[in-house]
Amino acid sequence: MKNSLSIPVIGNGNIKNEYDALEMFEKTGVDGIMIARGAIGNPFIFRNIIQYLQTSKEVKAPENKELLDTIIKHINLEVCEKGEYTGIREMRKHLAYYIKGLKNSSSVRVLINKIENKDELISVLKEYLNEAENI
Repeated sequence: MKNSLSIPVIGNGNIKNEYDALEMFEKTGVDGIMIARGAIGNPFIFRNIIQYLQTSKEVKAPENKELLDTIIKHINLEVCEKGEYTGIREMRKHLAYYIKGLKNSSSVRVLINKIENKDELISVLKEYLNEAENI
């Protein structure tokens, strides 16, 4: 399809990491890509894709400090935009994605889904990610 068009073609769908992005470019010849669900809980995906496409070097996952700082910023933005009541509830799904795959994340998700206060939520996440750093 790309070869038959004279306009830029953007690839979209199932790009969850830098390898998917490279595959989209190589297999389809698109001019650019869009990221949707792959960015939920992983805002680092954009940086990772750019770095990988430019250098072909493996991209390390963010350390827990960077992950925590990003989560806290996201919580604060959400609460500022929607208020604490709605913001905390809407953050629950994002937080589940942020910590997916980390050790004991399922038990932390259960706890997070009961929290209604921003400060308590941040405190629980700090404790969890600081402990996870030392595991």
